[in-house]
Amino acid sequence: MNLELDRIVKISKEDELFTIRTISERIFKAKTLILAQGNRPKKLGVANEEQFLGRGLSICSTCDGPLFKGKRVAVVGGGNSALQTAVEMSEITQSVMLIVRSSIRADPVYVKMLESKKNITLHLNSQVVSLHGEKFLSGITVKNEKGEEQKIDLDGVFIEIGWLPNTDMLDGFLALNEKKEIIVDINCHTSMAGVFSAGDVTSVKGKQIIIAAGDGAKAALEAHEYLLKAASR
Repeated sequence: MNLELDRIVKISKEDELFTIRTISERIFKAKTLILAQGNRPKKLGVANEEQFLGRGLSICSTCDGPLFKGKRVAVVGGGNSALQTAVEMSEITQSVMLIVRSSIRADPVYVKMLESKKNITLHLNSQVVSLHGEKFLSGITVKNEKGEEQKIDLDGVFIEIGWLPNTDMLDGFLALNEKKEIIVDINCHTSMAGVFSAGDVTSVKGKQIIIAAGDGAKAALEAHEYLLKAASR
């Protein structure tokens, strides 16, 4: 097995082989493919966002949450993940601001948990428009539906506004759903023979490590069977 550190920018099929082109202009060819490139977190879309990632701006409360014990933080998002993060962080931080672009879209059980916390303040119909700080994040500016802006001093921000599948290089090559996820059947087959997919990049509803690992094993078995049938023809 070879491990290549590169990024794929285009996949095509020529004759019986798949051709993979990378950002470094390398070309690989294969008889079958298993796509398991996962997804990436949505960004706030504000200036200096990359600068503050890991320096007060986080996309993983499980990883970074303990670093903000006793501090002031904000959580951006209005779904289940955002409310769960806000509730969990309220247990260890001084205060939590929950910033929701429109309205809360979480399940009632999370809403009830949120309402029970006294150190969580809710900002509906609001969005983060700028980040402040030097080496580390020290504050944000929030704008509400009326266009009014408020600068707020805090120590950290957790982004929980969803994920995007890494399928940009597949446009027109495979069938994708409305979320740009790869459509697969129960056995990890995609819309093209010889191409299989597994994990969070697929249309499978459950986005869990154990599900992705199981589907990865299924995809490998299906790819092996595909190669055996191809060799016997």
